[in-house]
Amino acid sequence: MRRPYVRADPNPQWKLRTVQSGPLARSGIFRRGRLSGPPSYLASRNFPHPPHVNLADSLDPSPAATSIRHLALGFFDGLHLGHQRVILGGKIPHPPASTAVLTFRDHPLSVLHPEKHPALITGLPHKIRVLERWGIGLTIALPFDASRSQQEPGDFLQELASAFPFLKTVSVGPNWRFGKNRSGDVELLARWCADRKILLDNPDPVLHAGSRISSSRIRDAIQTGNLDEASAMLGRPFTILGRVESGEGRGQGLGFPTANLATQDECLPPDGVYAGQAILPDGHPRPAAINVGTCPTFGGKKRKVEAHLPNFSEPLLGQEIDLEFHRFLRPEKKFSDAGSLAEQIRRDVAELLRR
Repeated sequence: MRRPYVRADPNPQWKLRTVQSGPLARSGIFRRGRLSGPPSYLASRNFPHPPHVNLADSLDPSPAATSIRHLALGFFDGLHLGHQRVILGGKIPHPPASTAVLTFRDHPLSVLHPEKHPALITGLPHKIRVLERWGIGLTIALPFDASRSQQEPGDFLQELASAFPFLKTVSVGPNWRFGKNRSGDVELLARWCADRKILLDNPDPVLHAGSRISSSRIRDAIQTGNLDEASAMLGRPFTILGRVESGEGRGQGLGFPTANLATQDECLPPDGVYAGQAILPDGHPRPAAINVGTCPTFGGKKRKVEAHLPNFSEPLLGQEIDLEFHRFLRPEKKFSDAGSLAEQIRRDVAELLRR
């Protein structure tokens, strides 16, 4: 009988030591101790101040690793409900502060089969942000390159033994594979764990509408515009993370200034206008009318994401914000003139604020 799943509720009051190592930690991909605030599905929790983050990009032994008792292995694109079961505990609950997540900076397909490399649901900065909010004690994002792809499974397991001397639990998803030619499997990992008296947590898949939740399934739902389905499988609203960059000022000229996002090439829904909200750098949510598309009224060609935040005028340039997509309002279209576009945006904003 399949064990019913209840998502663990990470304790945001835990205060974590900050240990940073390697070039990734110095690259500016994340900012030490910064947290953009709880997303809507954790908004009822009290975050007195941002927790610090432990981040590394190698399996070299470190002081942070000595406090780790639970290790979750996987790429975890999307950090969906199935991933949450692996990371936070399926059959064996994992306290977030003593849990490490070992992932890769890049999708393995980007090296093994670049032509099959999918758009990511959560790029690395976004993934770090979500794990930060869950209170995970240590995130290790290894570079995935040709050398790593040729590593024998036994050598990888030896790295784990050296890096994490006090492990109690290792958790992986169903059908997890590792090492050269995917030759390492759960059975090999189970023997390795048994030899070291480590518990292996290999939880059952999480189902939605009778089928296993997967990153591919969520990606398909996003790209076809089925955002309710995507959000249900993610366990939170579909969100993109991006840094606000300079635009061409057309929204300002129309009376509707927009925040233009550099989105790390994350998976996007179909072109159109969406009702949602922006999570600001201070953690506060603001209603947002989000446009995905090329701005055809002005002859645009490049696909981009921009958001208008009604009744908000504070500068956001250069800052990271989250955009949550709540519902589809209308397709993107080409208007005959700027005035017609401005009138439609007024109607979009009214519809956004109506609900």
